[in-house]
Amino acid sequence: MSDRGYYPITGRKSTGAAFDRIPIDELQNDHPYQWSLFVLGYAWIENKPIPFPGVVQPPLQNAISLMEIGGIHGKPYREWAGDPRTSTEAQADYDPNDKKDTNPVPSRFGGYCNHASVTFPTWHRPYVMAIEQAIGDYAENIAQQIANSFPAEGPTWIDAAGQFRFPYWDWADPKVDTEPFPSVFYTDELSIMATGGQMVDVPNPLAFYRFPYIPADFTEETARGLTAYYNLWPQTFRHSDQTEEGNTNIDQVIASITAGAEDLRTRVGLLFTFPEDGDSSMTWDQFSNTLNESRQPDDTTAIGSLEGVHNSIHSFVGGNGHMGHPDYAGFDPFFYFHHSNVDRILALWEWCYTDHWMNQGYTVGTTLNSWTQQSGTYAQVYNERIVDEGEFGVLVPWRREDGSYWTNNDTRFFTQDAYPKYYSYKEFLGVKVDIPAASRQEQQEARASIAKYYSVDPQRSARETNRVEIPAPGVGEISLPTNFTSIRGFRLFIILIRLPEHAFGHSYDLRIYYKETKLVGNVSVFARPDNSPCKACAYRRTNTAVVRGVILIPPRIVNEIIVESGIDRSTNTMEITTELITSALTGKLLDVSGKLLASAKGGDSAEPVRDGESAAERVQPVEISLVSSGVAEHVNDGKQPVCLFDWNSHKGLFPSGWKAEDVEATKV
Repeated sequence: MSDRGYYPITGRKSTGAAFDRIPIDELQNDHPYQWSLFVLGYAWIENKPIPFPGVVQPPLQNAISLMEIGGIHGKPYREWAGDPRTSTEAQADYDPNDKKDTNPVPSRFGGYCNHASVTFPTWHRPYVMAIEQAIGDYAENIAQQIANSFPAEGPTWIDAAGQFRFPYWDWADPKVDTEPFPSVFYTDELSIMATGGQMVDVPNPLAFYRFPYIPADFTEETARGLTAYYNLWPQTFRHSDQTEEGNTNIDQVIASITAGAEDLRTRVGLLFTFPEDGDSSMTWDQFSNTLNESRQPDDTTAIGSLEGVHNSIHSFVGGNGHMGHPDYAGFDPFFYFHHSNVDRILALWEWCYTDHWMNQGYTVGTTLNSWTQQSGTYAQVYNERIVDEGEFGVLVPWRREDGSYWTNNDTRFFTQDAYPKYYSYKEFLGVKVDIPAASRQEQQEARASIAKYYSVDPQRSARETNRVEIPAPGVGEISLPTNFTSIRGFRLFIILIRLPEHAFGHSYDLRIYYKETKLVGNVSVFARPDNSPCKACAYRRTNTAVVRGVILIPPRIVNEIIVESGIDRSTNTMEITTELITSALTGKLLDVSGKLLASAKGGDSAEPVRDGESAAERVQPVEISLVSSGVAEHVNDGKQPVCLFDWNSHKGLFPSGWKAEDVEATKV
């Protein structure tokens, strides 16, 4: 802690170097001493230290306990112990015991929420650094104690402590199809290295977090038929049933991840198909968050966002549990592995797209528009000054050593000239994010490799499917980059989805199915309840915020739909193709427990929903439409990324309407 009482986020500065974050299975299997220190450190911040030979557990500072770090993301809505503001900084008179502050919706207190905003990726970067720093400092302390008690082992433990960085789990990796959820996140015990080269079994601190107490504003969250007893549950749960005792249903976690694995993977791959010459600010906006406030009415692109992919993991792992609710997600130990991977994807993306950034706003015509998304931090309540926005905007509550706040600009990049973070990521497909690309071509080839790794490979799809003649313009009709030519008879079909964020007063999912049972894709809405005091969420409720997402329909499914239709493919038209596709799809709205709320059948020929059976207008999707893109490839360089072009918006998927399947979908 600083002399002023704040906890500066410096990362592993004490080690004097940047070491790589690596996959959790690699940390566990190949680095036993780092793994031991990590497990011991995680148990320590949970305030349940594991006895270890030759070690006296250091005192746990309140600011870096998981109770405090976890609460930064949501509840309890109070000032983080690591950022006690001065009277000058705390310009508002918020009092948690004063009803004038707690009763109004939106509440005067905003929390630290940074979602549906261009700052979503940047704010969460120092968040993971905070827990990495806390566990790393503990590891150094413990390693030195071991060295003092067992001098022969000292160098090994001290080196391990210095090199430790927080691990990640790549939930989009192709191997997730067969290994959907690592057991390290739910087994009762873990094996770690003790002194003398002995392996010992210890309680697993990654499976759940047991609360030392239940804060007063942890409540029974009941909204539209869904109940979670956060005021009673003594520990974090995943996919709990709706009982006061609570439980974790690992089978449901695994089933959810397995069902959504391909869609999740392709949505990550799509993020690396943004054009490199697009508008810098607008590209960052679309990539970074689900709001996409700079999007213009004539923009038909549908590539998706990092936040949108992130939301799905909260749904898959959390369900009706802590990870599934923004106010409580930060207490689940898995949260930080999830966000370490989100940060890794951001690191890869900014390495590939160094010119795309939020800047000071976005330009339409000759007008520069500021980012207007309310930041909703503890420093922002009613009648309080607005902090700087855009790239120089501050990221409360993350302090630098000098007491000033981190800015969005500080979070960018890992190269030597970037603001120091003291970590990097393991090399991935030739990309080392702390070493700048040597050329534009190197960035282009990396984009192509990453997209293909995550299953967005149109050239391969065109080769492997029974090529159907989907009308697509040629080089002579639309201007393409030099030396690029369109893949004839092939298009990508993507579902563009816009959902009301607060339709049900809690998180929920939209799922699209093929032949009614095969999941094509999922868009998750990660929402706080209607009565949440989060200022940013309340602002978005007032302004009928919309969550934007995309689902790429696998080309093999498009091919199968057309082939099985029996049409004369030589006379196929875009109108025929889009009607065939939409007619083969169905939609479902589900709450995080999996309960069906509303359903819809696709295509123009679907029977309209009968009077009295429709879902209420406020819960119905704002838009679910089919868009498509032509695909162009380099004529002689297979390492170049594809060019998506000729984006077209075709038709709504569900013109027959949405049928209420539960009473909660009928409430106005």
